[in-house]
Amino acid sequence: MLAAQWFAKQGKPVVFLHGLLGSRHDWATLFSHLQKKGEIRPLAIDLPFHGDSQAISCVHFDDCRALIHQTLCHYLGDESFHLVGYSLGGRLALDYYFHAPHRYLQGVLLEGANIGLSTPQERASRWQHDCAWSARFRHESMANVLEDWYQQAVFADLTPPQRQALIAQRQHQSGEKIAQMLQATSLAKQPCFAEKLATSGERVAFILGEADSKFRQMVSYYQLPYRLVPHAGHNAHWANPQAFGEQLGQFIQYPKRS
Repeated sequence: MLAAQWFAKQGKPVVFLHGLLGSRHDWATLFSHLQKKGEIRPLAIDLPFHGDSQAISCVHFDDCRALIHQTLCHYLGDESFHLVGYSLGGRLALDYYFHAPHRYLQGVLLEGANIGLSTPQERASRWQHDCAWSARFRHESMANVLEDWYQQAVFADLTPPQRQALIAQRQHQSGEKIAQMLQATSLAKQPCFAEKLATSGERVAFILGEADSKFRQMVSYYQLPYRLVPHAGHNAHWANPQAFGEQLGQFIQYPKRS
């Protein structure tokens, strides 16, 4: 079972899955906003190789799915809940929803999460890309690799101080464990969920920073339901937690296509 923590004692249960290089504490600022209203009871999980789940391994989506399900069953029992995932956590939430959904799962909100690649060529290219990053995480200092990691186009909205803050926060992690997670859950191994999303209704929706052009193009192309967070990029819950929390509350109350 994965490490997890409740961050409130009352409210509707909402489970949060962080992204690569993160931990359950990545949501702390968002949770502080949510606690002011007391309507949501957050449960944040540390994914394999991360946080207090560092000693727990996985080699494929199947492993992560089973671990997430075991953790949800332990902490939630027969309570209804919503699931929120950022980036990698969003892809794992998407995989969970379509392959092994908990019977009490009410809806899924995905932040900056890729729905999958549609061609073998794209998957092959992505596998090479992820293997190259994995090799760097294994053999170079974390600080050096993260300097380049946060220069990727998806993080273009970050200011230099924000970029340095993330590097300082992440650089003490195990490069070997991050490399293993990156390969175990590579986008190259993920199915394309476009067809399933087309028939999923409003129970699965996306939440995006207004400056996250890559994923805004994705939801527009596939005509997926989404919500926008102003003054934010790829990591919207970090850049604008107050607006993110408001959109999350609205989604739980009344899912609505944008």
